Amino acid sequence: MKSKVFGTVLSLSLALSAFTVYHSESVVHAESLSSIKKKQQENEKKAKDSQSKLDENKKSQASLEAEVERLDKLTTATDEKIIQKQADIKETKEEIAQLKAEITVVQKRIDERDKLLKERVNSMYESGGAVSYLEVVLGSKDFGDFLDRVLALNMIAEQDRQLLEEQKKDKELLETKMASVEKKLSNLQNAMKDLQKLQKQLRAQMAEKDRLMASLQSEEEELHKEAHKIENEGAILKAQEEAFRAEQARAAAREKARKSSSGGSAPSMGPVSGNGLIIKPAAGAVTSGFGMRSSGMHEGIDIAQGGTVPIYAAADGTVIKSEYSSSYGNVVYISHSIGGQQWTTVYAHMSSRAVSGGSVSKGQFLGNMGNTGRSSGQHLHFELHKGPWNAGKTNAVNPAAYW
Repeated sequence: MKSKVFGTVLSLSLALSAFTVYHSESVVHAESLSSIKKKQQENEKKAKDSQSKLDENKKSQASLEAEVERLDKLTTATDEKIIQKQADIKETKEEIAQLKAEITVVQKRIDERDKLLKERVNSMYESGGAVSYLEVVLGSKDFGDFLDRVLALNMIAEQDRQLLEEQKKDKELLETKMASVEKKLSNLQNAMKDLQKLQKQLRAQMAEKDRLMASLQSEEEELHKEAHKIENEGAILKAQEEAFRAEQARAAAREKARKSSSGGSAPSMGPVSGNGLIIKPAAGAVTSGFGMRSSGMHEGIDIAQGGTVPIYAAADGTVIKSEYSSSYGNVVYISHSIGGQQWTTVYAHMSSRAVSGGSVSKGQFLGNMGNTGRSSGQHLHFELHKGPWNAGKTNAVNPAAYW
């Protein structure tokens, strides 16, 4: 009787224990899935914000391109005006040169005429005006000859006077033209200075627009990178959700198989082993630990060793991403369900990747240690995240504390 009661109590106790474990794991699973959903919602919000920033950037670029086009047209028109002004200035200079040559010729004629007239005046002054006429009278054959000589002298004097006046008028006319042309040249030169100043301002504005455009393009590039990063994170979160659900089913199956088997857990496929939550994924020394360093937070550990060094899965799990990235190089992300808790491991800078998806077992070969991506020297950058992976790496923990 006592034996029956004891058996009944034991059965109830085991059943209650099993229910408690199941309920506990279910709660943990629900919390992990809830965490993934929350991260996905946050990621969707970041994606919308990122797209909004990209749209604003494109609007700014479009507006700036229209302004640049306007300035291009204005600069071209200004350059054409400058070319025309340069041609006008050249033509005006040629006209001035021609006028100066004409003035020189006229001035020479005037000077020669002035010299001749001075000589005549001096001759008349030295001989005296009356004597000159007396000589004309005495030298005349008759009165008629006298009149002819007087008329001839008067005509020569009048012609000289008229010629001199005409020459002076010509000189005044040429000088007036010269002054007019020089004024025109001065105005053109001033206009040229104004245009050159405007051209300089326009080119300075264009340089500023080019700088702004380059800045916007650089910003756009960074926004695209950020958008890609967010998109990549979203894809990983989705894959993690699917992997976690699959891992739940596989973990339950493994636990059932373990209970039904007589032995312990199966040995790992690789030579690297450990007694903790996970195994050390590669042989070698830890050259850089988890935590802050001069370049910022290091969310994982670096394991380095020369030669061909295989890398193994740190625990049973599902490959959620296997890719090449500019930062991580060849990298593999694996989602794990251990004791109802979701974990994520990251294996970066590998020389090669032997897996592309699907489930993997603890100790399964993933690839070889390498130096790809932003890496200096052959090593494995290994990350452990308690929960789903995210770009901010807020779930990262020190892997060395778990193997």
